[in-house]
Amino acid sequence: MTNCIAIVSLTFALSLLSHERQAQDSSECRLVKASDLVDAQAPTFVSYPVIREKVANPKLDLNSNPVARRYRTVLRLAMPEGPNFAGHYRLVHWGCGTSCAMFAVVNLRTGRVITLKGFSAVGGVYFYADEFLPNTESDGWGFRHQSNSKLLVVVGTLLSDDVDLQQGAFYFVLEDEKLRLIHSTVVKKHCGGTKH
Repeated sequence: MTNCIAIVSLTFALSLLSHERQAQDSSECRLVKASDLVDAQAPTFVSYPVIREKVANPKLDLNSNPVARRYRTVLRLAMPEGPNFAGHYRLVHWGCGTSCAMFAVVNLRTGRVITLKGFSAVGGVYFYADEFLPNTESDGWGFRHQSNSKLLVVVGTLLSDDVDLQQGAFYFVLEDEKLRLIHSTVVKKHCGGTKH
């Protein structure tokens, strides 16, 4: 009887270890790393050059976008730091939950606020790609940008008001006060038979 209990206990313990290992492997598989985002066809910052400008005393235009009024404090606090994107623009982002960020681009000359149509935030739950596109003026989170380029790379899971869209690296160019999607590197993980 003692041998049977020991065998059952050992079998149960091995089963738990196996299940734990599978869960860990699945979790590791879901992680998006810098190597998953490498794309030889992706545009580069140097392909979209602009001249960085100094802007004195920028003022926020609260009527330019609903985001300007709703997030005026975070935008106003960031504006005096000067341009960090596309010459005379400031990319500002703020948290919207765990591994989630919202963002806007502010024209420091006019105070006009620019946001993307089609999605409202970027999620980064499974993203461990801080080393992707180094040497930018970003803080390593989900945005890569330079003050002397009008290319913006958003890294993460695009979130709309209704549903998670896609995960990967998304390349936008600022033209005529709009961010236009020009390239995507979508990451599809196949973890244990399911796509993530």
